[in-house]
Amino acid sequence: MKKFVLLLVLVASVAWGVEVTGVGGLNYQSWDDGNGNVGSGVGLHAGLLGSIGITPSCLPVYVGLETGFLYQNANYTWEDAGFNNVNLYISLHNVVIPILLKGNFKPTKKLSIGAALGPSIIIHSSGSWEYDVGVIQFEDEFDSENLATDLGFQIKGDLGIKIVPMLWLKPSITLQLNGNPDNPFNQDERVGAETAFLFSLGLALKI
Repeated sequence: MKKFVLLLVLVASVAWGVEVTGVGGLNYQSWDDGNGNVGSGVGLHAGLLGSIGITPSCLPVYVGLETGFLYQNANYTWEDAGFNNVNLYISLHNVVIPILLKGNFKPTKKLSIGAALGPSIIIHSSGSWEYDVGVIQFEDEFDSENLATDLGFQIKGDLGIKIVPMLWLKPSITLQLNGNPDNPFNQDERVGAETAFLFSLGLALKI
C-alpha cells in the first residue's frame, strides 16, 4: 500500500509539475512621496519559491501557481529632501510573499518561458533612517510598531534553461508595484507610490 501511495505521488508530481527554486539578485526601487520627491536606490534579495501546475505540465503550454518568500533589502535616497543640503536615507528589510498565477510555454525540452502575475504581501520587518543636514548626521532605527504590512502587485517573466535532468537555471525579472506604501515614520499614514524591479537568478529543481 505504501509503495502504491508513493508511486501515485510521484506520478502526480510529474504530471502536474512541482518546482522548487532558490533565487537571489539585485533590486532597484523608487518611492514617489506624492509631493514630487522621488527616492531611489539599489538593494539585494534572496529566497525560496515553489510552484505547482494546475494543468498538466506535459503540455507545451500549462498554467500553475507560484508562492514562497523573498528577503528584500530596499534602500532609498532623497537628495535635498525638502530643503537644500538636506538628504534623507531609508533602508528597509522586507519579507515578500508573492501569490502568482503563472503560465509556462515550453518551445523545446531544454527551454521554457514563463510569465506570472498576482498580489504580493510586503512585510516590513525592520529598517533604519538617516538625515544629513550639511555636515551633521541624525540616524536611528524605525520603531517596529510603525512598520505596517503592504499589499503589492507583481508582474514576472522568467526563462528556464535545462542544465541536467531535473535541474534548471532560471533568470527572471519582476516588477513589483505598491500603490499605497506604509510611512515607516508614522504608524497610521501611507504615502505616495513605490515601484521596484527585481533582477534574479535562480536554480530550480523540477520534479
